[in-house]
Amino acid sequence: MTIKVIVCGEGSTDVGKRDYETSQWIDGPAIAYIKNASTKKLQIDGIGKNDLPKIQKVKSLKGHSVKAEKLCLYAILHHYKVAICYVDCDKNPFEKIYKDITEGFSDYKNKVIGIPMIPKAMIESWLVADENAFLKVFGKKPPKPYRHIEPESLWGKKEDPNSNYPKNVLKRIVSQFNGKPDDWRYALARNSSSKTLLLKCPVSYGRFLCDMKKINSC
Repeated sequence: MTIKVIVCGEGSTDVGKRDYETSQWIDGPAIAYIKNASTKKLQIDGIGKNDLPKIQKVKSLKGHSVKAEKLCLYAILHHYKVAICYVDCDKNPFEKIYKDITEGFSDYKNKVIGIPMIPKAMIESWLVADENAFLKVFGKKPPKPYRHIEPESLWGKKEDPNSNYPKNVLKRIVSQFNGKPDDWRYALARNSSSKTLLLKCPVSYGRFLCDMKKINSC
């Protein structure tokens, strides 16, 4: 049985984007990680956060809680079994964001399986975690690999290309290769080992992998 999954992220570099000429969703790396973490056959669709239904504000929900609730309502309306709410952690407390998303899911837990997906600090932290993924995608490992022990702790000034800001770290690694496929971000994620990610990103990927068991037990 195929399980229908709807995923909402922050932009084209995480969950992906819609090609408005073809109406097809172009998968981003977050969707590759979802596929890697599942033992079930999934139909995964993406939706932009601005395309979620408008709802009347209820209770004390705000921020990520509202986004999660909107996603659940969309999932119910369009017959999705699973709703995955993607949010970058950035420098915010991981547990606070996780709690906010969970609260948004709470009223619909008997109708939809809600799963928070919160890379710490952002999806680029996961993308740099597995050196072997670069070998599979680019044909060799980075000549100067990033050997940070804890990708989840990466941070720095976004404006400084030499900083440890996760996007800048990934950009420096990839710039070492002469050419790259158009879908290299998705390919890096798809070729990353869950075991390696669990070791390198235990807080955010570990929680995500644990929550994905809700799908695998369907």
